[in-house]
Amino acid sequence: MAEATSDPQSSGASDEVTEIALTDLSQVLVEMGDHPDNVPLIRKQIQLMSRLSMTAEILDAYDRLSSLVMLDEATWLSYFDLKIPSCQQPLSLDAFVEILEKFDQAEQDYISAAVLTRHIQFVLSCFHAGVPEDAANSRTTTVDSDITEFLSEDTTRNMIKALYQRGEGLLDQSEEIWQIWLQWELGLLYNASNKQTQLEMIHTMFADRVKITHTNIDQTSSAYSNFCSQYCPEEYEIRMVESTESSRAAKMKLSEKRYGKTRSDFEEQLAYTTELNAQISILLEYASWESDPRARNNARGKGPQPDNQLTQNVYERAVSRYSLACGQSQAALDAAEESLRLYRHQSKGQGRKKRDEEGSDEMAAIHQQIQVAGEAVRAYKDAEAAIWAKYGGWAVNSASRLRIRATRACPQNGDTWINALLSEAIFEKSLALGLLTTPDGRTSDLVTVFVGKAAYENRLASPEDIESSSRPVLSTVLRGMDLVSQGEQNVLEKFLLSWAEHRAPSYIEQALAVVEKPNKARSSSYQMVLLHTDILSFFKAIQRSDLDWPEAVYDALIQFEHVHGTLDSLLDARTKIEREQEKLSKRREKAALETQQYIMSTGDAVATVQPVLQSTVAAEATNAADTAKEPEGHHKRDREHTTILLSGLPKGTSRDRINSLFSDSGDVRETTILTDDESMFDAALVEFTDVEAVPQALQKDRRKIDDAVISVSMLWRSTLRKYASNRRFCYITMETPAAAQEALLLHGYKVSPEGFGMNVLISDPSARTQRSDANNSTLFVGGLNDKTTESDVRGLLRDRGTIRHLKLGWDPVKKVCKGFAFVEMASEAEANACLSLDGTPYQRKILKVQISDPNYGNEKGKDRKPDQAAERRDRLVTLSGLPEKTQEGLLQQWLEKIVPVRRLELFAKTQEAVAELELSQDVGKLLLRSEPLVFEGKEIHFSIQRTRSTGVSTTPAAAPILSTSFAPRATRKAKVIAKPRPTAVAAAASTVSAVKDGSGVAAQGQIDFRALVAAKNKQREENLANAKQNCGGEKRKSEHDDNDDAKRTRT
Repeated sequence: MAEATSDPQSSGASDEVTEIALTDLSQVLVEMGDHPDNVPLIRKQIQLMSRLSMTAEILDAYDRLSSLVMLDEATWLSYFDLKIPSCQQPLSLDAFVEILEKFDQAEQDYISAAVLTRHIQFVLSCFHAGVPEDAANSRTTTVDSDITEFLSEDTTRNMIKALYQRGEGLLDQSEEIWQIWLQWELGLLYNASNKQTQLEMIHTMFADRVKITHTNIDQTSSAYSNFCSQYCPEEYEIRMVESTESSRAAKMKLSEKRYGKTRSDFEEQLAYTTELNAQISILLEYASWESDPRARNNARGKGPQPDNQLTQNVYERAVSRYSLACGQSQAALDAAEESLRLYRHQSKGQGRKKRDEEGSDEMAAIHQQIQVAGEAVRAYKDAEAAIWAKYGGWAVNSASRLRIRATRACPQNGDTWINALLSEAIFEKSLALGLLTTPDGRTSDLVTVFVGKAAYENRLASPEDIESSSRPVLSTVLRGMDLVSQGEQNVLEKFLLSWAEHRAPSYIEQALAVVEKPNKARSSSYQMVLLHTDILSFFKAIQRSDLDWPEAVYDALIQFEHVHGTLDSLLDARTKIEREQEKLSKRREKAALETQQYIMSTGDAVATVQPVLQSTVAAEATNAADTAKEPEGHHKRDREHTTILLSGLPKGTSRDRINSLFSDSGDVRETTILTDDESMFDAALVEFTDVEAVPQALQKDRRKIDDAVISVSMLWRSTLRKYASNRRFCYITMETPAAAQEALLLHGYKVSPEGFGMNVLISDPSARTQRSDANNSTLFVGGLNDKTTESDVRGLLRDRGTIRHLKLGWDPVKKVCKGFAFVEMASEAEANACLSLDGTPYQRKILKVQISDPNYGNEKGKDRKPDQAAERRDRLVTLSGLPEKTQEGLLQQWLEKIVPVRRLELFAKTQEAVAELELSQDVGKLLLRSEPLVFEGKEIHFSIQRTRSTGVSTTPAAAPILSTSFAPRATRKAKVIAKPRPTAVAAAASTVSAVKDGSGVAAQGQIDFRALVAAKNKQREENLANAKQNCGGEKRKSEHDDNDDAKRTRT
């Protein structure tokens, strides 16, 4: 009875669902009558037809959808799952060709190993179905005689080879495709009548395989070794030598190193990373590494060489990963819309009051799911559009083809349509797809398309066409203003006013009638300022690094090109803006990194912990106490790279249970269990002693504990930035990496309309350690001109790498460069690349470029004498009273006729010079001369004063500035082990006293010299007295006998 009563209920529920699906399908078909190319409607049609099992109609809808946009891997596989079984058996040649064309279209969309594998399997199933002895291998497929005749061994081999060559760019997945081909060839070898011919084909396969760069090249060589040992042992050595020689180029490609990374490093990261979003970030870095312009400019044999095919493959893999991630979000969006559709039909039969009470929360939750999923789809497509733009910028020769592909891949993004907007059909297609306004309410991309269309019409129109009555530009702008919201109309208004002012003055009144007169508050807006400013002055401003909002200047430049430029100038401006945006992002990342380092170094960061972690304070305090008991000699902990996050743990899981799960991975330092009363599961943080234990621990992802599937991931992949109230940023640890990736949707979100957009990024702990080798990446640049500025140094080193920080030696008094600078590059490799500038001429001087030595000032020369500085100062003499236009060379030649001169430095502002003579006795000769010395008709005065005035002034109270001419580098003060030499002190004191007395320059020189001699005599007397006091024995007694006799006589 139970079974008898359940069937009618099940049948009734099924009939109800079918009736609901038919009702919704009829509404969708009515809407599609007006919008036949609307992609969201076609997706709804496919979803509803799947409920009704309408296979033929679903295939037609898929054909329509694939002609409009590019489909992801999962969608194409679903299509083939329906298409192949639905064909009439035995399979005809026309159906076979039709399926092959669909496979070809799928492979032209995104590169996919799964689609290529499915293609090969289909071809092989048809091949085996035509061979009587292999009929058992193809039980589900039967073919007619035409296909059997067509699919000969050679034809099948060529088809499989072509498919394998399409997948060669998948360095990590091409092995799967090649193995299918190899197993088929080995099967032919087993049944071949002429085995030698088949062996040669397999040898050729292996020889071609080892020439291709792929991650399994060592396994391929090992498999070839086993094959040769089994089938041709007498040729083993010759074959293996040839194979080793052929594989050398591919292995060199894998090990080619740039900036500390190789291709094998990136491929290894991709192999160990299971998270799709993490793979995307690795591929983006991989693409930048491959398309490095510095590698493109290297000469053959000098430095890393670009490989265009490998670069293209990385870009294709990156956009393919984005399509997979977007496909997952699209599936979540379809499921949420299906839930909403069913809920609305089920709630129709309920009363209004009951429906409001029970359905408010559930309805709000479903709408929130739809909003989040829709924003995720849009975010992925916008990011993919950026990759397509970079791809097109790199592949200049095929840029037009890539732009068309980008419109099919990312029809939601307006910039992709602008790049390909060359005809009216493309513009109408962008509107007909209905994706520019998704998610609901977003019209910024719609504005972008209308501005691009109006600019395209403006470029095509001649002056006669502009003055005609057709007015295509004005019509396009007005059509766009009708479709977009009020807040987005300002962009179209600015374009309309600029176009009417410069290109169509006769329409200026109509344009002013459309655009409201700016009010007083709007006149101070940056938008109106840019509207009435010559945009040409901003063309160079996009390269400035001090702009507070460079994006506004970018938009102004694009609008200027729309009105006044050509298509080439517009694309060139977009390329320049993309480059500047990359530099801007790097500067902002550097600023954020410096802020993060400052917080970590000063300890001012206050971490905010989610409510999920509030109950773990006591457990963390206990673990901290246990950690404090560890010996002080242990190595520094690396929590970011040694900690994993476990999520999805059953309630009540003990710490011992978790430790036993990872006992075979490595030693566990500590385990922290994170509980939440509002959640069905717990989470845990497991920190290992050694970082080598993490890869093995990550392999336990998706394991079960008490029938609950747990998720294991790196902790830092789930961490956003850290909170600090004084720096306005924070770290937030999400429960899973997927949740952290979904949080990235808030990047750029404005909390308030007048505020700035938030920066939401995944924390990168490796960025904190990038400055560990700062000494090796910091350059000392000497030999600079006194007029050199920071911009000059940046221009000198810009082509050799990224400059993180630059400090120019600057004299604040003289307002000139001191002739040197310290430059910190982004990496040690870039710093080494700058060393080639050492010894090159620059601004009439020779550059000195070396790796900076922070201990240079503390190092003393081995041949340096203790009193070398004082002896050098004794050889300095000051020349004053020089003529105004004195030349340093002529002055030195004149002085050398009197005394030998080692060096001379002229100070034109003070009309003085400082000369270093060969001997200190020559200083006395100049000072004791009785007759005056005349240079160019003016008497020259000599002195040994150590101060010079800042200018020609007669004010006696002017504070002199200490001259450091020819002074050695300052060193640390040593311990006092002897009395200082009083020579300089005495000389300076006598000089000051002579100045106060007001004596003449000649008398002052004589007084200074006498003071110098007196100071030396006094020093000799002090040394003699000290020697006498230290003497002992009979000599000292004899010296004091006379004094003793005199004392006795007086007493």
